Amino acid sequence: MNGRKFTRTNCSIDASIRYGDSVVTCKTHNLSLHGMYLKTKYDIPLNTPVNVTVYYSMQPPININGRIVRKEPSGVGLEISNLNSKSFAQLRDIVSSNVMMAA
Repeated sequence: MNGRKFTRTNCSIDASIRYGDSVVTCKTHNLSLHGMYLKTKYDIPLNTPVNVTVYYSMQPPININGRIVRKEPSGVGLEISNLNSKSFAQLRDIVSSNVMMAA
């Protein structure tokens, strides 16, 4: 048991991470309504506030504010700190559709 409060689903989606003056490309590895793991080769320091943009299909980009809470050689873990209602609904739909496809 992992102790997570929200459903997390594996999902590879193009994204970008903006922090400081940098913008780097990445892919989601998994995501939930509370956080996500982003595959990237860039070394982003722990506790760095970031803005992540997720580019899902033909939908408008999803903008997510959060901070880096985990670092590994293959990527970073993000805790979501701010999500507007439109982005929340888009993210919820992605998580729901991926959970249903996995069942």
